[in-house]
Amino acid sequence: MLTDQQARTAVKELVVKYLKGVAPDCQLLIELIEDPSQQVPIRGVLEDIRQYCNARYTQQELEHIDDCLYIFG
Repeated sequence: MLTDQQARTAVKELVVKYLKGVAPDCQLLIELIEDPSQQVPIRGVLEDIRQYCNARYTQQELEHIDDCLYIFG
């Protein structure tokens, strides 16, 4: 299980890998993820990835997504 900071880093890596240069709200998502006082919008990130690209996640990314969904809802 990831810690809060590790989970935030994993979500940020997903945003950078799949949404940077594609999604118009990419920078806003990164700012929300980096702000420890904000809830991480994991479902919004996954929805944007689904909307803007046809992602094929690695096994490690799938495990991180599962942990992040558990941690952040």
